[in-house]
Amino acid sequence: MKINKVSPNLLRFFLGLYVLASVGYWLSTTLDHWTAVFHPERHVQAPFVYDNDTCVIGSLQPEARAAKVPEGAHLDSLNGVPYSARVWDEILNTAHPDDMMDVGFTRKDGSTGTATITFVPQKPLIAGIPYLVLSLQEIILAGVALGCLLMGFWVVIAKPTDGNAWLLLILLNFPTVLFSLHHGFATGLGALFLEFWFQTMQFAASPALLLFGIYFPERSRWNVRFPWAKWVILIPLLLCAVIFGPIIYGSHYGAGNGPMLVRAGHWAEQTTNFLNLVCLVLSLALTLDKLRSASTEDARRRLRVLTTGMSIGLSALLLVFIVLPHFGITPAQKGRLWIGYAGITAFLFAPFSLVYVVLVQRAMDVRILLRMGARYALAKATLWVVQIALLTVVAVELILPIFGKKQPQLADLLGPLIFFALVMILRMGVHKRIQQWLDRRFFREAYDAERVLNELAEEVRRYTETEPLLETVARCVAETLHVDQIAMLLRRGEYFVLQQSIGIAAGRTLTLPLQSSAVRYLTNSNEPARLYREDPDAWYLMAGTAERYALDKMNSELLLPLPGRNRMMGVMALGPKRSEAAYSSADLKLLQALASQTGLALEVSELARSLASEAAQRERINREMEIAREVQERLFPQEMPELPGAKIAGYCRPALGVGGDYYDVIDIGDGRVGLAVGDVSGKGISAALLMASLRASLRGVTLDSPRDFAKLMHKVNRLVYEASASNRYATFFFASYDPATRKLECVNAGHNPPVLLRNGETIRLEADGPVVGLLPFAPYTEQTLTLEPGDLLILYTDGISEAMTKEDEEWGDERMIEAARRSLHKPANDVLDDLFAAADVFTAGAPQHDDMTLLILKLEP
Repeated sequence: MKINKVSPNLLRFFLGLYVLASVGYWLSTTLDHWTAVFHPERHVQAPFVYDNDTCVIGSLQPEARAAKVPEGAHLDSLNGVPYSARVWDEILNTAHPDDMMDVGFTRKDGSTGTATITFVPQKPLIAGIPYLVLSLQEIILAGVALGCLLMGFWVVIAKPTDGNAWLLLILLNFPTVLFSLHHGFATGLGALFLEFWFQTMQFAASPALLLFGIYFPERSRWNVRFPWAKWVILIPLLLCAVIFGPIIYGSHYGAGNGPMLVRAGHWAEQTTNFLNLVCLVLSLALTLDKLRSASTEDARRRLRVLTTGMSIGLSALLLVFIVLPHFGITPAQKGRLWIGYAGITAFLFAPFSLVYVVLVQRAMDVRILLRMGARYALAKATLWVVQIALLTVVAVELILPIFGKKQPQLADLLGPLIFFALVMILRMGVHKRIQQWLDRRFFREAYDAERVLNELAEEVRRYTETEPLLETVARCVAETLHVDQIAMLLRRGEYFVLQQSIGIAAGRTLTLPLQSSAVRYLTNSNEPARLYREDPDAWYLMAGTAERYALDKMNSELLLPLPGRNRMMGVMALGPKRSEAAYSSADLKLLQALASQTGLALEVSELARSLASEAAQRERINREMEIAREVQERLFPQEMPELPGAKIAGYCRPALGVGGDYYDVIDIGDGRVGLAVGDVSGKGISAALLMASLRASLRGVTLDSPRDFAKLMHKVNRLVYEASASNRYATFFFASYDPATRKLECVNAGHNPPVLLRNGETIRLEADGPVVGLLPFAPYTEQTLTLEPGDLLILYTDGISEAMTKEDEEWGDERMIEAARRSLHKPANDVLDDLFAAADVFTAGAPQHDDMTLLILKLEP
């Protein structure tokens, strides 16, 4: 029953007024009742009782008899003021013991008279009960009434537009009237308000109960067929309330009521009592009828919970305060106060069930609620009490006697040992075993579900493949919780894509964007998200059309994040249970644990897949690098030419398997041999490719037996420039050696100057031209010199001279030359080996940071 047409601000205004009135009534009556119970000496007792309608005096107290007040006389005045109930209340509520009151009356024979009554202190309302016990009783009664009132406020604040919430508020306000029958010592407008509120709540409770039975949780089928029937009850109740208005006013603020109004009051009272009973019976009958005819399983669950809770609560009140007193057993008797406490405690089932069925979005079944109650009440609270009681008894019997002995014996230590052993036994899981026994004994299905999901949460850790993991989790959850629709979405870039599903025919077309409202909520909260479309949360209201379409297509009722260590790996969407029951807190706890383990397993699976892919890629790259190295090695000279009076040796050791260093020995005709060394900028594959281009260019331009080496270098520069990027270049040295004349003709394009060692002399062939491949046109000049027997010509790249230690200290040209001088008398191959060995000794195992290349020309002595 919705009241959406009413303005929310107006509803809040009414609620504010209701809160002020109800809390004010409870506070006033509670404080005054507390004063009346614990401080009766501060107030006076009424000297006699009289009929409010006829004003006839009866039931005289001793102080009235002592003042000669005639029984059966008509009450005329009080302290000289014409009688009214308001005057009577003001006098009694403001009087103190030993104060006096003048009473004017008319006897049965028509004669008038007056009497002066001296007030005596009020008698205790409850006698013979210890103060502490009485205080506890009053606190419990007042606390129960206030608790019901606060629960009613909570429900209306949570669902202000739900008419059932307002009906529930009226019903939960009734205990403040039921448990606070004393209307206090207020006077004037205060007394008028208290009486008005008391009567209003008395009259409103039964119609509210009837309307609640008609409209909750859905409209009764009988009300649909006969919508006018409820007015047959509600209109007479309203007429009775109208009749009671002047009667109550006449009784409390007038001089009584006339005979006709008195007869009307008796009729209205009997009619009201009958109609209240009819409302109670009809509400119960309509609720029982809805148990059979409700349109949804959720409605039936709510009604089962409501029927169970109301039956327990109202039956407890009926038994404790009506049935047992009929047999002479009352909570007021000494030693039987616990009966009243038990009845009031059991009564709380009624308001709690009312609040639960109205407030929750999807009710749980009675059996689940009983299980939760049994687990928390029996397996936790009760067991703690039993443990404490047992430990207390053992401590009193076995430990305290030891302190009374002057010389404890060794055998006395047995008691403390038994005590501590008992503590350890109780703390080592006894209460947990009893919990499990309760579940196995009374809630077998729920216990099995918990056991299966717990085992699954442990099992998923061992999965390293995604598909079997998702399939196992989805199937197990579906079978255990009886869920027909489950979707598992995994993160793929900027989307969560459907990877595994049960009962969903959309294939892998359903996605949730990374920035969708649902994903943001799950990421920020890292908690399950319920989805009730009848009363959606804010995150669903902010969802876009495509997102809602995906959620509706999956029929999602519960979304679970699958978290990894640093990011959310996926989302598990669960549809409704086959029974349409809500997911309980135990279900959510188990599912959340399972989702956490699944998310970590997914992350492990993704990591394993990534490592496998990376290993395969690394293996492929290594194989390709090995092939490239083999190809590059084939580009270097495979054997050196035999020269009369001279030997040539060369070697390149790349830093990364392949590199940009280049050396070559070329037959350029007429018995001459070309010697080339180059160093391409950079390292690795890109440098190797440019090196291959440089070699091809050089080989191409030397086919015509060139004589002009400056022109040759110009052609090489042009070819490399056109074949390379603008930021790529190479240093290059080329020389032609004629063994017949020992003439060396060379050109240097920005390369490290080759070193010629001749006895004690060191000659450097300095660069006389720019690097190749950087500029389209570059001038180069040629050098010519004649070698002598015993000369050693060293062509090298900077990877040799700049070889570094771990402390970044360079070997340098001078150390290289010094090492070469020590091997000056050796053949070319030995000089080559000695120089590499000397460089390695200097670097002492430091990683090679650049390609190292040497080309040696050694003339015989």
